Amino acid sequence: MIPPMVNIVWLDTNECSLSAWQSKEELLKSEVCTIDSIGFLIENNDNYVIISGDKDNKNEDDIFGRSQIIPKGVVIEIQYLQVQLQNI
Repeated sequence: MIPPMVNIVWLDTNECSLSAWQSKEELLKSEVCTIDSIGFLIENNDNYVIISGDKDNKNEDDIFGRSQIIPKGVVIEIQYLQVQLQNI
């Protein structure tokens, strides 16, 4: 079975200082990054979401690549994507 394709919208850290001194006023204007990560949904539980950008073509092996484990506490939304297969 092919895992569903998803877009995970989540919050990530942001380097605020660019290795330079800054005022408290400048620092307080900093924001976290909102990230979109797309992949095959491998696991979705109460603690985390696992997605993978690559998997074996025939779904015969448990081999995955370019995978991410995203803590559930930073996930804003999981969007399920529709896959359209086309022969080239």
